[in-house]
Amino acid sequence: MQMQTQLNTLYSPKQQQVLDFAVNHQFFLLINGGAKRSGKTVVDNDIFLLELLRVRQQADLEGVKNPQYILAGADLSSVQRNVLIELTNKYGIEFKFDKFNRFKLFGVTVCCFGHSKINDLGRIRGMTAWGAYVNEGTLANKKVFGEIISRCSAPGARIIMDTNPAAPSNFVKKDYVDKADGKTIIYFGWKLTDNTFVSKEYIENIKRSTPSGATYDRDIN
Repeated sequence: MQMQTQLNTLYSPKQQQVLDFAVNHQFFLLINGGAKRSGKTVVDNDIFLLELLRVRQQADLEGVKNPQYILAGADLSSVQRNVLIELTNKYGIEFKFDKFNRFKLFGVTVCCFGHSKINDLGRIRGMTAWGAYVNEGTLANKKVFGEIISRCSAPGARIIMDTNPAAPSNFVKKDYVDKADGKTIIYFGWKLTDNTFVSKEYIENIKRSTPSGATYDRDIN
């Protein structure tokens, strides 16, 4: 009971559900998609840390000294803003980069890339990744996203991704979300009300200020 109470102060019920799944189940691609400000990135940031620990263990089993992991966002500044600064603020982690936009954490080399432009493709080609964290996946260039997935070929490699609302024609929606099978591709849909750490006033303000129709359905529901 005490542990559950502590969890409730750290994570919303939805975040706990996703965290529990990520820790206790197998998958290749885990997608958290839906409303803005619903808590998706917060839990994905923590899963990212757990994935690095898992990768280190897996690499040890395979006898690999320096496993590489992909951390990708729309651009490098969004990686800093959405992931790394948030983790620094939360846990006090200091990320020390080399000249190739890489840092080492838990014995894993994390390679940071943008994913929204086609010229990001060449920076990713050729590497063998032990996993990937893709932030703001619906902003990715389709070819770059495909390359990230193809690079995750090391034993036990897994990908986590969060996505903001996007049009039904977006390739992430058509090629991955709509093809989630509960085994290889896992999809968790999020609503604004899943975030139990924002005030009811904030939620009501967002609801009232969001146009009705498809925009409302994507941003709120």
